[in-house]
Amino acid sequence: MDVKRVLVGILALTLHYTKKLLFGRKVVITILVGLFVAAVMAYAGSQSHAPLEDGTNMMDTLILFFFMPVMAMIFGSSLIRDEIDDKSITHIATAPLDRAFTYVGYYLPLGIAVAVSMVSISSVGMLAFFGQHGVGSEAFEIYLEFVALVVIGSFVYSSLFLAIGVLFPKPVMVGLFYAFIWEGFIGSLPGAIQNASIKHYLRSVGCGWVDFGSISRWDQASSVSGSAAVLLCLALFFLVSGVYLFREKELA
Repeated sequence: MDVKRVLVGILALTLHYTKKLLFGRKVVITILVGLFVAAVMAYAGSQSHAPLEDGTNMMDTLILFFFMPVMAMIFGSSLIRDEIDDKSITHIATAPLDRAFTYVGYYLPLGIAVAVSMVSISSVGMLAFFGQHGVGSEAFEIYLEFVALVVIGSFVYSSLFLAIGVLFPKPVMVGLFYAFIWEGFIGSLPGAIQNASIKHYLRSVGCGWVDFGSISRWDQASSVSGSAAVLLCLALFFLVSGVYLFREKELA
């Protein structure tokens, strides 16, 4: 195996699809979501008398609970499927670079694009809320903690939705089901069933990091180290599964 050629190939794909995702049509969705989050958090901030508590709760609800899986689904579910459907993936399928590395060349820019999108949305939301109360050291610490959480979540959810895009002919429908029904409803039910959602482990890590809001007092959280290990295992599992499906699938 020519390591240099593999690395150059992955880098080329990463640069191409990162640019495509960050400056393509989906950037409009990021802007609209950012404006919505900013408006909601600005209003919430104007009504808040306990900004550290309320601001953290708003970030938990809007970002981790809702928009984190939704944005990853929007960016990732159709990334490969659209190219399969319009046959533009043919030159990828017939390229000398092994499909396993080609798939990594899809995954990395997807994770980067989702992370950039979510960090941007988180940033405007935090500024809209805490800008009215003064961005002190505690508020900035909360911001950094949520930035870390959305970056981790971006790569875990991206591995899931990219694999869904290879496995299912209608990945957006499956992605919508997972984002809204599984994560939004099943993941909110009391008891052990919520352990079957990515959100549970992501918020469990946040429970150990964040010192304010209901997330810091979440009595159903798993351990931070255990949750981090589960998130890593899930990301690797979905990535390896996606690689296998991509290598076996008839693309050309």
